[in-house]
Amino acid sequence: MLSRNLLITFALVGMTSATPRPIALNYDDVVLLNADGSSTVVKENEYTALVSRGLLQPAPQAPSLDSRDARKTKHRRCDESNEVQVTSDATFLNWDVPMSPVISAQGGGAQVSVTAGYEISNSLSVGVGVEASLIKDILSISMTVEYSQSWTTTQEQSLFYNVPDGQFGVIVSQPLVRRVEGNYLSGCTDSWDKKSFVSDTYSSRQFGNLNWVQGVIRLCNSSSYPIPYCIGDGAHA
Repeated sequence: MLSRNLLITFALVGMTSATPRPIALNYDDVVLLNADGSSTVVKENEYTALVSRGLLQPAPQAPSLDSRDARKTKHRRCDESNEVQVTSDATFLNWDVPMSPVISAQGGGAQVSVTAGYEISNSLSVGVGVEASLIKDILSISMTVEYSQSWTTTQEQSLFYNVPDGQFGVIVSQPLVRRVEGNYLSGCTDSWDKKSFVSDTYSSRQFGNLNWVQGVIRLCNSSSYPIPYCIGDGAHA
């Protein structure tokens, strides 16, 4: 009787630790990873309606950083300080982040699945002439941000899309990013050295056994190759 109970126990453990069933999506399915931790699958026309109503905001043009090194060489006695000046703080769907290779369905339908090794991470970009660590220290405290945080796809994350016949397709994330832009002010308070910065941060979310970030997961597909970005400038090749 004891051995039978042990077998039943091991069987139950095996059932609970089994790999989740793959999630199959059609080409026009769009996954929304929501702020409350839930996930919703909508059709592309529903997603387009959300965007047109302003409920989901696509990314603007990529920001530019000051490439000039404005550090002053003349030294004088003055009151000195180091501060961060925020000029904009916005949340929107960022440019496409690939989560799979490009698959061709020329001559017949095909499937494309999330592939291991694709990554997204919090980031800070700065202009010439300033150490990023100085700004990171200030923003990490004021915004409660961990700039070492990253998310990477793995082999265990079983999610795939059906690519229509005659199309090329790639699974992309359009992550919801909080972009903070501003200036790092240093030196004499009556004549600051000013350098620009851009901070992009994301929030963890889950869909099935996919640990990723808040935003959208969808198939970006086209009848031509390379595939133009669905959000952003560029092409998937």
